Amino acid sequence: MHKFFLYILVFSTILVGCTSDDICSEGSATTPLLIITFKDFTNPELAKQVSSLTVKTADESAITLINRVTTDSIAIPLNNNSNSTQLYFIKNDSDDNTGNIDTLTFTYERQDIYVNRACGFIANYTNLQGNLETENNTNWIQQISILKTTIEDETSAHITILH
Repeated sequence: MHKFFLYILVFSTILVGCTSDDICSEGSATTPLLIITFKDFTNPELAKQVSSLTVKTADESAITLINRVTTDSIAIPLNNNSNSTQLYFIKNDSDDNTGNIDTLTFTYERQDIYVNRACGFIANYTNLQGNLETENNTNWIQQISILKTTIEDETSAHITILH
């Protein structure tokens, strides 16, 4: 019987010890994703879908961020443990697993911002730059255009890729 009261006492103490700031609310700020739109190289005002696009990280773990989608825009995370992110953008025009692989490297400066005790920190990015590795005229990506050098939200595109 004494153990039962001890459990009740411990449970009650835990409930009383929690405060409202121990829970990260749904509307709290989060680290923003990089928004990329794809446009036609010959007419940069027109959106142009990429068929069967795959985006993978170029590190040892090779995480697939986007897998074989046809789209004219994507939202991807940047590496918040480093000041650069290297990605493989793969355009698969056939059913096999090979495709035209272009390597993009994004460099930036991170700004860690404290939100609160429950949510911890978020990262915003400044001085965003992009570099396309040229591969003997076999790139499907023709040009990268940086629209915003600061990534603080996901309300509009940060980069346009012309293809």
